[in-house]
Amino acid sequence: MISLAPRLGTPCAPKHPPVAVRASPEFPRRHLPLPTSCLVWLCLSAIVSAPGQVRGAAAYPEPIATYLARLYSPGTQPLAYRADYPGGFASWQHDARAALRARLELGRIAASVGTHRSTVEMDPPVDCGDYTRQSGSIETEPGLRIPFWLLQPKRSRPWPLALFPHGHDRRGHDTTAGIYADAAQEKKAIAEDRDVAVQAVKRGFLALAPATRGISTHIVPDLEGRHGERDCRSHVIHCLLAGRTAIGERVWDLQRLLDWALQLPGVDTRHVLVMGNSGGGMVTMFAAAVDERISVAVPSCSFAPSASASGYIFHCDCNTVPGLMDLGGLPGVVGLAAPRHVLAVNGRKDPLFSVAEIDRAAAQVRAIFAGAGTPAHFQHRWGNEGHRFYQHLMWPFVLEAMTRRQP
Repeated sequence: MISLAPRLGTPCAPKHPPVAVRASPEFPRRHLPLPTSCLVWLCLSAIVSAPGQVRGAAAYPEPIATYLARLYSPGTQPLAYRADYPGGFASWQHDARAALRARLELGRIAASVGTHRSTVEMDPPVDCGDYTRQSGSIETEPGLRIPFWLLQPKRSRPWPLALFPHGHDRRGHDTTAGIYADAAQEKKAIAEDRDVAVQAVKRGFLALAPATRGISTHIVPDLEGRHGERDCRSHVIHCLLAGRTAIGERVWDLQRLLDWALQLPGVDTRHVLVMGNSGGGMVTMFAAAVDERISVAVPSCSFAPSASASGYIFHCDCNTVPGLMDLGGLPGVVGLAAPRHVLAVNGRKDPLFSVAEIDRAAAQVRAIFAGAGTPAHFQHRWGNEGHRFYQHLMWPFVLEAMTRRQP
């Protein structure tokens, strides 16, 4: 057991220390920290739409349109929720969750690690005023260590727990924990509410900000540019060839960190929040679907249908889960979190998605939560800007959900 009693070392590090660039077999020099904006647009969008939100509205030509309509026909989605599912909501949830775990290949990952048990290494904490911050790493598979930051409040226990997976940003877990490469990054991060672990610890949460596998750590790089110099695409190809999924690996890592964190002294195991933006929101949705220890989930700028009405794919290919449309795509994934609390937030000016398609997906999730008997436990809210966090929308929902949860 790692003690979290404050052993204060040096004062809280500068918010934007110099970035140490190290070449290694895992990260050749050309793959080391890139600007956040480059990675977001490179991985999530090849063409930036105008703020008019027409992404996904264009029609495919024939015969492709008919082909896609056949692929995504409701008749080909046996595990999509419907009100007349045999046995009702509980039976649907049991069947669909088991199917999702199988499609994420979590069982294959578990089999591959055998009897391996995750180990955690922690550096001494530093004093950040009303909280402390520690750097740590967890070995989720043999020889594979995922770095993370732990932010601990100085206020009295018990502390609700919060985990914050990040999206396409090589320094994403640093940004989440309030550590920046320079003043320009700090200004942008604060303006877009990206320091969510700091926001959480100041609200009394024990906050964990892990690096995301295949995005900022343990990436299988696109060595010769065969896959558009997109390392996350290269990584997912290797996963799929081996019978894994990249999103399954990310969920696995988060679950192993959750195993460890829930055993820490002072943690209130009744209240577990997972919140992430963009690719971190994808991890949030899938983790909440398969892990009932998570009590509140807040995916930001990631919730959308897996395919639009015309068949357009909104998300980065590193989120591909073969057979996901059997469950009705992402709306079915989010619905699996019922009756727990989920808030999906999107930005109206986010060029990666379509307002109309998000509204369509939200209606599908509302129907699932209604079927669970908890229609108020799912909410969708719109921020007025783009691809970012919206703390004024998120935290009121989170704190209210915690007060409603039964002890």
